[in-house]
Amino acid sequence: MPANAPKLTPAMQQFHRFKKQHPHCVLFFRMGDFYELFYDDAKLAHKVLGVTLTQRTEGVPMAGVPYHAVEGYLRRMIQAGYRVAVCEQIEDPKEAKGVVQRDVTRVITPGTLTDEHLLDDASENPLAAVVFVDDATVALAWAELSTGSFHVGAFRRDEALDELARIAPRELLFCETADGRTPARIETLARSINCALTPRPGWQFRAAEATEVLKRQFEVAQLAGFGLANDDPSLMPAGGIVHYLIETQRADPAARFAHLQPPRKFERSNHLVIDQTTLASLEVERTLRTGSTDGSLLGALQHCTTAMGKRLMRHWLCYPLRDRAAIETRQRIVETFVQDGRFMRELTAAFEEVQDIPRIAGRLAVNRATPRDMVGLGASVSPIARLYELCQGVPSLQPYHAALRELVDDLSQLSQTIEQACVDAPPAHLREGGLFQDGFDQQLDEFRSLQRDSHEWLARYQKQLAEQTGIASLKVGYNKVFGYYIEVTAAHRAKLDSADNAAMFRGWTRKQTLKNAERFITDQLKTFEEKVLTAESRAIAREQQLFDTLCEQAKQRIDALQQFAAAVAELDVLACFAQRAVRMRYVRPTMTDEPVLDIRAGRHPVLDEKLGDQFVPNDVGLGSGVWGLGTENPQPESDQTQAPRPQTQASTLALITGPNMAGKSTYIRQTALIALMAHTGSFVPAEAATVGVCDRIFTRVGANDELHAGQSTFMVEMTETANICHHATPASLVILDEIGRGTSTLDGLSLAWAIAEFLATKQCRCLFATHYHELTQLSEQFDNVANLNVTVREWQDEIVFLHRIVPGATDRSYGIAVAKIAGLPAAVVQRANELLKQLTVSHEGQSTQIKQAIAAPGSLGNETANTPANWRQPAGQLGLFTEYLVHPAIERLHKTNLDALSPLEAFDLLRTLKRELEEK
Repeated sequence: MPANAPKLTPAMQQFHRFKKQHPHCVLFFRMGDFYELFYDDAKLAHKVLGVTLTQRTEGVPMAGVPYHAVEGYLRRMIQAGYRVAVCEQIEDPKEAKGVVQRDVTRVITPGTLTDEHLLDDASENPLAAVVFVDDATVALAWAELSTGSFHVGAFRRDEALDELARIAPRELLFCETADGRTPARIETLARSINCALTPRPGWQFRAAEATEVLKRQFEVAQLAGFGLANDDPSLMPAGGIVHYLIETQRADPAARFAHLQPPRKFERSNHLVIDQTTLASLEVERTLRTGSTDGSLLGALQHCTTAMGKRLMRHWLCYPLRDRAAIETRQRIVETFVQDGRFMRELTAAFEEVQDIPRIAGRLAVNRATPRDMVGLGASVSPIARLYELCQGVPSLQPYHAALRELVDDLSQLSQTIEQACVDAPPAHLREGGLFQDGFDQQLDEFRSLQRDSHEWLARYQKQLAEQTGIASLKVGYNKVFGYYIEVTAAHRAKLDSADNAAMFRGWTRKQTLKNAERFITDQLKTFEEKVLTAESRAIAREQQLFDTLCEQAKQRIDALQQFAAAVAELDVLACFAQRAVRMRYVRPTMTDEPVLDIRAGRHPVLDEKLGDQFVPNDVGLGSGVWGLGTENPQPESDQTQAPRPQTQASTLALITGPNMAGKSTYIRQTALIALMAHTGSFVPAEAATVGVCDRIFTRVGANDELHAGQSTFMVEMTETANICHHATPASLVILDEIGRGTSTLDGLSLAWAIAEFLATKQCRCLFATHYHELTQLSEQFDNVANLNVTVREWQDEIVFLHRIVPGATDRSYGIAVAKIAGLPAAVVQRANELLKQLTVSHEGQSTQIKQAIAAPGSLGNETANTPANWRQPAGQLGLFTEYLVHPAIERLHKTNLDALSPLEAFDLLRTLKRELEEK
């Protein structure tokens, strides 16, 4: 506010007081029928919301939005990444003496949304907090206010970013610094996961304060019952989250969020780890090109009926199981549904009336439930009896049957109460009432009767007065300014003033004089007016009391509601898996603890649906020695499109060569996706599959840079590959595509060779797609390395991709042919072919040198602390890929100072060098 600004009105004084309390929020300030925004907030609203920018007084920018449409504007402001404080009129303007009293009733931030219209029902909306405990440990906590879920965990620093990528928070809390700047490491986190940053006071993260607020929230004397020791570092961010919720929800610090579940300790080892790179590369949630769910694995599988089922589907894909028994439990349920289609249809039909129970319960807990929420809740829990009956007697569903047994009576009673109390088509809010049915409450019926019957009473009263006075034109009317009145025209004014009629008009009080009429009020009419005019407000107030009572009854059952919602969500996802399996001919994979990955006729789960019968299935056999991997005796050319012959040798690393566009990337991605789906309990797109339980899935696919972090495409590639080399284990699945293509040919080839050797010694299951054909020689050195190639047919200078993966190596990449198909100018293609012929001669010479330089496996350098023991260079062996050997004559020439030689000395030197070269 400028120093020379005019004196503030009382309302603007209120605005500045609330703005000072919430400096980081856009303040929506209620004034009558509008929410007004002033100063910089108004300019921001004009930019983000497109509302008209005006002025309240000279030099004070102002913008406003109608109160009845504010939710849409709030949604757009939150989606743009801003926080909003909503300041309401907490006093009826009609009853106000002076300025209307106002207060901030809610603070809306990206991570604390609860209103239905602000949320995507298929996506979680987590709020996360981070504390850097020391140089090695990062503590995280994340909660979703809309559903009440709450998790904590402590991770290594290199793991924290991966977990935040899976959590995908909308808002990240961190401890503010003394200078108010955001630490670089926090900015790096937020940039990687694209979320809003919110600094918080440091005291809220201190262990003592965090422990105290958690004990108060969950009404416990200690947190050990939640698996949290007093020195657990994850208590600090958990306390920060609870403090933040109390502040933003304007709650009493002593109050509790009834729906917020006790914090669950997240154990990373319970889940197959999928890091940020793998989530993106495999397009688990969204596609790389468009960022859309359509075309992703989630988009292909997402056909759940309920909102909570949709969210759980995403969660299961990001957090696959690692425990074989738990995976097989899910598989048995899916198999039950697949085998009994009628049962599955009956079950899913019961889900159709189920609305978003966890989020309705969340709004109940923070006192923001609407009439439609209440009616929706009653309809949502009504199928519980039917679900209980359906689960009875089904062996695989006994855990759900037992869980529903504890809930069915209580929730059925709640459903009946809501059904008996509320109308089928409830209003959006209670401002005008209309939620409760007639006959539900006697007092409410009386108020409604006054409203409905007022016209009949007035008509009878008017007739009575007309008969008493003999004035047939007398009428009883109403307007908002004067209320009810008796109107007598000027023609009968003399009768009113006559002394003879004084007794007749006793008790009439003149209320208004018009040009052609007089208006009066009587005690009887005034009494009726008070009843009628207050009947509506009293009816609405009574409905609010009944609604509050109904909400309290539902609040007492929040735990039961959450348990029921969890059971429905799980069954919904498993039924979705089954429906997909039936429609797309998926099979149940066999899970094993052995490090194998055997897939017969596997298909890409996304492309399979889009391409149908045009998609070419392929086999995979890692770690088992079946289905053709590892043989160096490929079938005859005419038979390569047939199923490959079995082999007896177990291969853990498959090198895949062949042209671009032929399907290498699709093949390795579909393998990883099939493995991921198997770990969620889903059936998979194949004719048969045996999947060894994995601890992690690693990928290095595509070419991306991070210029904002000063990292080139090649640096990102090497960083991601380094992570794989450091953390891959024999239980891991590794997918690599075109390693080493971001640098010179020999550098890239050397790196690709070394990485392939290293992973071969790790014994992890690995699919390694490459254009470096020299790598195929690794199968001669390592028993567990196999060669595969993508079949291609040449016809009249054209190539045809068969998309079949078969055993054996290829020595061509067909890059020029692919460039021709892509539309490169003919002159460029012709010149490229000419150069290829010239370069092939040099390349063949280098390949001969490479083969001669390789004497034994592991010829890339001396053993180091991080190098497998069997991966070492024999003493005295030449380095791999030596481009030429230094000749003594060349050495002598390099050392000679030509400027100091006389012509005769130079001639003698040249003759000597020539003789030495001829001798060699």
